[in-house]
Amino acid sequence: MKRKKRSEKPRKTILIVTANEAESLYFSQMRKDSRYTNMTVIWDEEATGVEDLIKRAAKERTRQKYDSQWVVFSFEDFGMSATEFKEVEMIAKKRKVQLAWANPSFSLWYLLHLTSPKSFVQSSELIDRELAKVLPQFDSSAEYLLSEGANLHLKLFPAKAQAVVNASQYNERTIRDAGGIAPVSMTKLLNDISTICGNADMTYNQKMIGIKNN
Repeated sequence: MKRKKRSEKPRKTILIVTANEAESLYFSQMRKDSRYTNMTVIWDEEATGVEDLIKRAAKERTRQKYDSQWVVFSFEDFGMSATEFKEVEMIAKKRKVQLAWANPSFSLWYLLHLTSPKSFVQSSELIDRELAKVLPQFDSSAEYLLSEGANLHLKLFPAKAQAVVNASQYNERTIRDAGGIAPVSMTKLLNDISTICGNADMTYNQKMIGIKNN
């Protein structure tokens, strides 16, 4: 008697296109640390605006048949205004690309693992200085993530749930001062990653470095 072959549904896939190299490196760290083999991260070096990132994500979806596609950027990456954001948001919806952003810089997402600021923080330099108090030698560059910050995702991972709570509280307090647009929208992306990639598999690395929450 012949054995029946097991038929398994192919795993869904997710694409993340980033505006700069540091953002790409952070999500690449997440992919490696969590063993998310069905996540693809691309840094679009030639993009001059969020619309270019959206076009790249839509093109890759058509070429590779991704199930979910995201564009990650900060307002600082392209000097974006609230008006410009609303325009690219409409373009993204038409192209079936989801957006995840931080205002002013992506470092805000790191900071929310530590604390939820009481008012809208417009200075990326201030955010970086606060992070440097907890993360020695921190800066927001790609060079940091390739050297001292090579384990940044591992350091932040234990505070992931708290970051989601802090982000929600921060958005509620500051959305008016931020031009009616939530300053950070990472939670939906994280939820989509969990849905598609599953829970992070951290078993191979038991010596994660914790961070102190404020």
